[in-house]
Amino acid sequence: MRTKSEEPPYLLAAQAGSVVRHLYSRLRAGEAASPADLCRTIGALQQLADDLTEVLPGLQAQLEEDLLDGKVRVSDPVGGVWDQAGQAWDKVADVGYALAQARTGGLLLAAELRVSLRTLGELTSS
Repeated sequence: MRTKSEEPPYLLAAQAGSVVRHLYSRLRAGEAASPADLCRTIGALQQLADDLTEVLPGLQAQLEEDLLDGKVRVSDPVGGVWDQAGQAWDKVADVGYALAQARTGGLLLAAELRVSLRTLGELTSS
């Protein structure tokens, strides 16, 4: 599970959350957002989105490996051992599908954030 930045994803999420809350509080107070605030916010969100798209496939692989190693169990087993294994595989497949959708959304978000950052840079330079 490699990421593009040196920071772990949970730290990037905390940093992105912090800059978004800072910008939001300034906007709620009626202050105009400075280009620096906008760049910092978009940059933090872009870095988080980029790293998440790198991490999500690894999470799926780890989940599948844990299932094969017997570390993933169905919380409310019904039926025999084969039913439990089938239910566990179904749940892992459901999580895998959700992770794939999240990765696709993250890729789209990161691309849009790059466009936003580029456009903001053009606005501030003119």
